[in-house]
Amino acid sequence: MQAAAVQDSSTQTAAATDVSATVTASTSVTSTSAAVQAKAAASPQAQANAAWESLVSFYFGNGTAQHPNGGIIIGNGYSWTAETCTGTTACKGGNGGIFGSGGDGYNGGNGGAAGVFGNGGAGGAGIATVNAGRGGNGGAGGLVGGNGGAGGVGADIVSAGATGGAGGSAGLFGDGGAGGAGGTGADSIVPGGTGGTGGRGGTGGLLTGSGGAGGEGGAAIPEDGTGGTGGHGGNTGLLSLYGTGGVGGVGGNAANGGQGGHGGNGGALAIFSNGGAGGVGGNSPVQGYGTYHGGRGGDGGTGGLWAGNGGDGGVGGDGGGNGGNGGNVGLLSIVGGGGSGGDGGVGQAGTPGSNGVITRIYGLDGSPGGQGGSGGNGGNGSLIIGAGGDGGSGGAGGTGGSGGKGYNVKSAETVNTGDGVPGGDGGTGGRGGDGGATGGAGGRGRYFFVFSSNGDAGTSGAGGTGGDGGQGGWGGSTNDATAVGGTGGKGGQGGAGGDGGAETTINSAGEGGTGGAGGAGGAGGYGSGTGGVAGAGGTGGNGGTGGASSTTKSSASGGAGGAGGKGGTGGNTAFTGLAGVGARGGDGGNGGNGGPDGGMGGGFGQGGNGGQFGTSGFYGNTGPNGDSGDRGTPGVIVSAAAVSAAADVSTTRASASASATPQATMQSLWTGLVDRLNYIFFNSAPSVTNDADPQDPNTGAISGQLSGESHNGYKVTYSIASGPKYGELTSFNPATGAYTYTPNSQLVTPGVTDTFTIVASNGAGAQLSGPLGTLQNALHYAAIQLGLAKPDTVQQTFTVQVLGNGVYGLTSNSQYAIVNQSYSNCTLNAAGAAVAQATAGRYRPSEADMVAYAQELNSVVRPGAKMYLDENTADGVAVKDAVALMAEKFGLTANTYHYKDSPQAMSDLQANLAYGNATMVTISASLMWNAIPNGGESSNPNYTDLDHEIVVIAVDLTKGIVTVNDSSAANAQDEPMGAGMQVSLAAFLSSWKTSGYELTVVNNDV
Repeated sequence: MQAAAVQDSSTQTAAATDVSATVTASTSVTSTSAAVQAKAAASPQAQANAAWESLVSFYFGNGTAQHPNGGIIIGNGYSWTAETCTGTTACKGGNGGIFGSGGDGYNGGNGGAAGVFGNGGAGGAGIATVNAGRGGNGGAGGLVGGNGGAGGVGADIVSAGATGGAGGSAGLFGDGGAGGAGGTGADSIVPGGTGGTGGRGGTGGLLTGSGGAGGEGGAAIPEDGTGGTGGHGGNTGLLSLYGTGGVGGVGGNAANGGQGGHGGNGGALAIFSNGGAGGVGGNSPVQGYGTYHGGRGGDGGTGGLWAGNGGDGGVGGDGGGNGGNGGNVGLLSIVGGGGSGGDGGVGQAGTPGSNGVITRIYGLDGSPGGQGGSGGNGGNGSLIIGAGGDGGSGGAGGTGGSGGKGYNVKSAETVNTGDGVPGGDGGTGGRGGDGGATGGAGGRGRYFFVFSSNGDAGTSGAGGTGGDGGQGGWGGSTNDATAVGGTGGKGGQGGAGGDGGAETTINSAGEGGTGGAGGAGGAGGYGSGTGGVAGAGGTGGNGGTGGASSTTKSSASGGAGGAGGKGGTGGNTAFTGLAGVGARGGDGGNGGNGGPDGGMGGGFGQGGNGGQFGTSGFYGNTGPNGDSGDRGTPGVIVSAAAVSAAADVSTTRASASASATPQATMQSLWTGLVDRLNYIFFNSAPSVTNDADPQDPNTGAISGQLSGESHNGYKVTYSIASGPKYGELTSFNPATGAYTYTPNSQLVTPGVTDTFTIVASNGAGAQLSGPLGTLQNALHYAAIQLGLAKPDTVQQTFTVQVLGNGVYGLTSNSQYAIVNQSYSNCTLNAAGAAVAQATAGRYRPSEADMVAYAQELNSVVRPGAKMYLDENTADGVAVKDAVALMAEKFGLTANTYHYKDSPQAMSDLQANLAYGNATMVTISASLMWNAIPNGGESSNPNYTDLDHEIVVIAVDLTKGIVTVNDSSAANAQDEPMGAGMQVSLAAFLSSWKTSGYELTVVNNDV
């Protein structure tokens, strides 16, 4: 019946329309009357339809700008936009239906709430003119299931950023929404100002679910400002059966970093909940003035009332921020461990010294680094089944500021009479900051109220690395044939490493810092008669002294000395003149002394490489390498009398040992039991540091020691996850972590940076066999899944660096270049040059030969076609086809690689040059050619497309030059210049990047 009524209505409307269409327009009254009659005829039905639609949309359908709330039964709330929420009004997101999510707010409006099932809407970002710029709060999640909405970001306001909105809470099941970030305290001519506070995370579901993360504190731009405090993490639900408190927000960056937000707590009556981790403190400027500090890390949240761990404290911000305290377990905790204290932040780096200028040619010294922050205290664990959290380590001292560079004499300062003007000496690097900050105390824990399982105290901070010495300036030129070019400036001495923090009765001492590297000597100036004397490399800085001992703890090792600086290059001269001699490399720094009670002295510094001879005329002699630095002075040796007295005491005690043995054995058993229980229920992942000695001057081998901290009473064991790429670990001890890295022989002279990855485990010693082992593994796995324990293993990657002269490949390979390219066949010409180089000239294919081969062979890239169709087309040969051609016609193996970043690409390029392989790269020709002096510029340059293939024959990192064979490069006079063409490293990398650093390596067969 309803359908019939609708059909009749439509028929009537159509009829009325037809009638009005046939009425002559001569009388407007008649037309108007007909329209009114048609409208009147349709009104009852239209009203009925509208009423029906309104009734349906009340129960079903999404919200609109006119009616923001969704349908009562099913429907999402409306989310506002810039088009619908105009002006300075805060618009609240619409609420969802029983099945529906809340809409997003706008202009600082709150997010809409969900009904029974659905997520809350996000709060709108704040604007300065509404609610003081505060971000809107996230909407609540569904009453039964759904997550809370995220809070909106606070507005950026001059001098005082606005607060971020709070995250929405969940219902019975779900996670709380994240708090919004605080707004930035925008720049102002008035010093001071603060960043906005991050919004608090929303509360997790009443029964299950985690609290939302706190919002980040806003940065403060003005001088002397303070970063905003990170928002508190949200708590778990009141009766939570399982969940984790939200992570505290990171403090805002500013002159004084903002404090990290505290982690969320377990619900007040929670059965099982882990506390959230505290937020990281905000950073102060990397190079400070000595008065600014990083923000304190937030405290970890409290665990659930009955079970669950406390959260870890946040790490202090860079600039010496203190670490936050670990959270405690709940008041009635049956099982749970205290959270670990956060580590202190590294101290501020010293300000670099100013470079030399014409009125003061020497560089100024760098400033010392600042002290690191203190570690936070560990939280308390349960007294029934619990372990105390470890204290955080004190932060390392900041790196000393680098010395300023000596003044480089300009070409305009060339003299016609007398010696050239000397270059300025480099400044001394600043001393590394002392590691005086103490580690935090360990938390308390017990098993069954009796057996202690307290956490370990954190280590005192290590000394900071000394700043590098400044580079010596270049000497000036002279046109006087009887004079000498200007002397190059001496490289500055590296700064001394900072001293390690001293022991306390509970904290271990910190190690001394590594000395800074000496600055490179400046090049001698050009002399028409005699090239200038090069500047000597700077001496490496001495290592810092290891921290002193206490009555209960031993001292720490001294820091390694810094590497000596590279000697400068001798000055160039005319063909008939005498070139300058390269300067002596700087001495390596002395290792730091061990702590006063006999700690191990630091390793000696690596001597600097000698300088290169000058070019042109009679070559000067290469300067000698610098002497290796002296080993660190050993610590105080215990006297013979003291040894004798100790022996007497030992003898006296021996008589009592028989009666004490049962007690000692029992204590050992309980200690072993506690260690095992800690491993099962509260294991902390191991951490590893790497101490490497200077390289062997002949083989480049580097011996090192991995030092693992197990955190559970068992020894750390090691295995190799992935070995180094440019050498090998010639010895590796899985039990002790001692290793020796030996680079491939071809890389000893030029040097190499390599990495290897190890797996450290603190669970091997805890393993049991049989049924007990099965039970232990099951309990340990369950503890990991619940978040009470951490996995036994961690992977860490370590870097080793073999210092060398930085020269890879041979510029003499320019003899194999193919130039005067005739067609669009640069890939063929590059491949031909690579073939000649890889075979040491045994094969010397010409351009015509390569074209003929490509026209003969079938393409592997375009099946069914030849590799090269015709010389007179712009359709070149694909690199993959060129690889196949070299294999087919010359028996050579070639492979093509792509890289995500330039460091790895350059490392592979340099290594293959050192191995004697030929290396082809794909570049943007315009980017490279237009950066070459007197190079021919393209009339229609393309700076984005990869369109050219060349051969790289040498890389000189010291000079920042890449030498290539380019078949089509020409100068402004249209003369070929591609054989052994030199380009700056910067221009080469820019042009190579366009191809994703495409590298084709043609293996030599010599």
